[in-house]
Amino acid sequence: MIDDKAADFVQGLIDDALDKGATLVSGNKRDGNLLQPTLLDNVTEDMDIAWIEPFGPVLPVIRVHSVDQAVEIANKSNFGLQASVFTQDIDKALEIAGAVEVGTVQVNGRPQRGPDNFPFLGVKASGMGTQGVHNSILSMSREKLTVINLKP
Repeated sequence: MIDDKAADFVQGLIDDALDKGATLVSGNKRDGNLLQPTLLDNVTEDMDIAWIEPFGPVLPVIRVHSVDQAVEIANKSNFGLQASVFTQDIDKALEIAGAVEVGTVQVNGRPQRGPDNFPFLGVKASGMGTQGVHNSILSMSREKLTVINLKP
């Protein structure tokens, strides 16, 4: 992490989850600012890690009983940068992709920044507009229209 304050923040999220009953699968070892990647299972909605972006090496797993419950929990978040859907059912993948409130949905892939010609965007409190070559050019441009009427 960049400094003690950042490491303390992420460690606090991990500690809160463990104190409230999350299961440590791996990680949660720290040496100064260096935090080992941490995997937490059985995370619940009452844990801060479920709602606060850690910007650190921690992955919380919230177990759900249905696709509807997963979408409902995902959409409760104040953030909406990216989501991933893993399935062999393309129709179900597209249904879920349409239901989650995020800027990008990866089907059978991890969240990542795509090629420059792909837009990169978030919704809610995630992202700062839409990035990518096309959108960057638009954001630095101003359109102007001139209409010429040939007959006065």
